[in-house]
Amino acid sequence: MNDALSPAELKKLLDSGTDITVLDVRRREDRVEVEFPISGAEWKDPEHIAEWCQELTTNGRILVFCVHGHHVSKGARDFLCAHGSPAQILQGGIEAWQSFSKGS
Repeated sequence: MNDALSPAELKKLLDSGTDITVLDVRRREDRVEVEFPISGAEWKDPEHIAEWCQELTTNGRILVFCVHGHHVSKGARDFLCAHGSPAQILQGGIEAWQSFSKGS
């Protein structure tokens, strides 16, 4: 499994009904309303990942995203993987998703 998904790959998964847990790990102060949200995404505070990681239940894939797809989402992905929950990041974060969605 790759460590990242493009917005197009994520859309295909969502459209196909694949079991995927999408986690918004943007910092609290970075959370703003987005024009094209990711359907079904659940916000998880990255500052408390050690707490919610243990409660995370999923039978499928896990995808995390932040604003740009860099430090925050990569840190969350690495933490989840180290604790037995294979995860991927969204390339380019929510900004890439919005740009992709506008063009679709």
